[in-house]
Amino acid sequence: MKSKGCFVFLAVLIVAGLAFTGVSFFGGKFLDRYQRPWAYSTSEPLLVGRWRGQFRDPDGIQKTLTVQIDLPETDDERWAKAGRRKRRSRTNKRAFDGTATVTSRKGQEDYEIHGAIDRDNDHQFSLNFGTVDGQYPIGPNFYVNISEKEANRWQDSQMNLRLRFAWHRRDGSSFSNSADPRYDRTADVVLTRMN
Repeated sequence: MKSKGCFVFLAVLIVAGLAFTGVSFFGGKFLDRYQRPWAYSTSEPLLVGRWRGQFRDPDGIQKTLTVQIDLPETDDERWAKAGRRKRRSRTNKRAFDGTATVTSRKGQEDYEIHGAIDRDNDHQFSLNFGTVDGQYPIGPNFYVNISEKEANRWQDSQMNLRLRFAWHRRDGSSFSNSADPRYDRTADVVLTRMN
């Protein structure tokens, strides 16, 4: 009789654990539709995805910018997290990251990007660029450094960015000359959704 009672108790614990995990997974996904509509909305266009546009750098070289903004949390990450107990989530619900590639006749520049959605306007955001592993394979070159938050907007299938640049040599050292207007130039880019 005791073994039957233990078996029932163990079965109840397993079912309760699975139910908790399922509620945590699907509940978190449901909440994210409202806390992060720019990433998880089922009824409106998303910021996450692949975007492409063209611009000219301060040297006048035509370049193509491709940006991939990733989901803040994939289903696999959400399932892995669902079964664990946590006291408090410290995740920034407005942050995102991804990758970017700039191609031109000079070659390809690869970037890691990170940004955050504005608190007051879900269609305005900051976006920062950093080369992968601090490498500058094309040199000398004007590399994308940062974008201006005030000019960054996305709506439906269009994204607008204003890019600022930093001039780097292959060894990663940078240079600036206040007498040369190229070092203060920005580039406005209109990107369109690719997916």
